[in-house]
Amino acid sequence: MTSLILDQPDVAAPERSRRLQFDGSGAERIWILNGRSGRGFEGGGDEPELSLKWVPKGSAEYKSANARFRVSDRAQLLLNRGQPYRLRTAPGSETFVMFFSRGLADAAWQSLKGELQAFPEVPSVAGRSQTALQHSLETLRQEARSDAPDGDRLNERSLAVLSEIAALAAERRGQADRIPALRNTTRQELLRRLARAQSYLLESGAAATLEGAADAAALSPFHLIRVFRAAFGETPLAYGAGKRLDFARDALVMTEDSIDEISRRSGYDSRTAFDRAFRRRFKSTPGALRSKL
Repeated sequence: MTSLILDQPDVAAPERSRRLQFDGSGAERIWILNGRSGRGFEGGGDEPELSLKWVPKGSAEYKSANARFRVSDRAQLLLNRGQPYRLRTAPGSETFVMFFSRGLADAAWQSLKGELQAFPEVPSVAGRSQTALQHSLETLRQEARSDAPDGDRLNERSLAVLSEIAALAAERRGQADRIPALRNTTRQELLRRLARAQSYLLESGAAATLEGAADAAALSPFHLIRVFRAAFGETPLAYGAGKRLDFARDALVMTEDSIDEISRRSGYDSRTAFDRAFRRRFKSTPGALRSKL
C-alpha cells in the first residue's frame, strides 16, 4: 500500500482534529488534508506534488498566476507541481485537498495514455468535473470522515480519484489545444472563461440562455459560440441539453426515481419530448434502459 496521511484539522472544534498515517511498503505518498477553517493560506511553491482542491461545504477562492478560481462542492481546481497559490475560505467551509507524489501521478498518466510519459502541465481551471470524479471524491470523503477509516479503502479510493484526475487533465489539455488562439496564456484564459459558462449552463438547467452563458464567460455571444464549439465540440445550449440528458441517464441507472420525475428535473415539459430527445442521444428510450437494469 502507498504511504497515506489523513490530516483533519478543525479550527472551530480543535478537540475533533485528528491526524492518521497509514504506512505502506513503497516510497510513494498520498496526503489528504480535510479540514474546516475560515482563514487564508499560502502554499504550493514548495509542494512538489500534483494537487486537487475541493470544497465539499461552503466555498473558497484560490489565486494563482494572477487568476482567481472559485472552488465549491461541484467545481474542483487542479494545480500543477510547485504552482504557488493563495487561498481564502468562507467561514465554516470544509476543504478537501489531495496531494499525490510524482511517481503516482506519472503512473496514472501512463496508465491512461499507454506510454511512458510524465504527468504533464495542466491548464488551471476551476470547473465542473466529470461525474466519475465527483462520485470518487464523495466516496473517498465518506470513508475519510468515518469514525475508523480503513487504510486499504482510503488508498484504493484515492487511486481511483487520481485515475479520474488523469482523465480530467487529458480532457482539459485537449480543450485548451482546440481553442483558436496563438498564445498559450490566451488559450488558458479562454478555457477558464468557458468553465464559468459551463458551470452556468449546468446550474441553470433548462432555464439557461445564450446571453446568460456569455455574461458568465465575459464574452460576446458570437465569441462564446466560436470558442465553446472549438473546445467542447458543440454550441453552449446544445452542450447544456446534452448534459441534462447525461444526468438523466445516470439517475435512471443509479436511483429509483420515476421516469416522469427525472424528465421534469431534466427540463422537459412532456414525457414524449423527453423520450424523443433521450432516444436521439442514447439510441434507447428511458423505459427500455431502465427495464434492462
